[in-house]
Amino acid sequence: MNQEMVSNKTNARTKIIKRYQNRKLYDTQQSCYVTLDDIAKMIRSNEEVMVIDNKTKNDITAATLTQIIFEAEKKASQYAPLFTLREIIQSGNGSISNFLAKLGAFPQDYAEKQAAAQEAAALKVESSKPSYDDLKQSLEERVATAASAATAANQNNEVTRTGSTYSADQTPELPSSNKSWNN
Repeated sequence: MNQEMVSNKTNARTKIIKRYQNRKLYDTQQSCYVTLDDIAKMIRSNEEVMVIDNKTKNDITAATLTQIIFEAEKKASQYAPLFTLREIIQSGNGSISNFLAKLGAFPQDYAEKQAAAQEAAALKVESSKPSYDDLKQSLEERVATAASAATAANQNNEVTRTGSTYSADQTPELPSSNKSWNN
């Protein structure tokens, strides 16, 4: 998801959290680093939060909230019943989202909207990548430009060295290593 799409999904109340490659989370509104627990507190206090990968600019809010749920589950004194966990793995292919969708926990058009959004994002990424032919043509143009510039430079190039002028096809005489410096 690019920056335009991110800005279209946010409003003035949405708090933007940037996630850096070192996994640190940075609250852009408060100008400080935050933890997953801090984000969970924001969510509990009904704050709108969006987590953006700083490098790719992708919206990773859902993955971050899933991570918060997972961490809370690890700390819980009582886990979900084993039969429920087995059911999630069997009928949801291990994905809680798939399992909840099969239970009807999402709005009916949710799956269609998600698929359409993923398809649109994939098309946008594909269209932004230059094709092989475009890259080949660009390279050929750059090589031709460089070759013509080099030819023009060789034709017009005159090198001035210690008051003497040499044309590009003449080589100035260099000192020979066979000469004795003691003369």
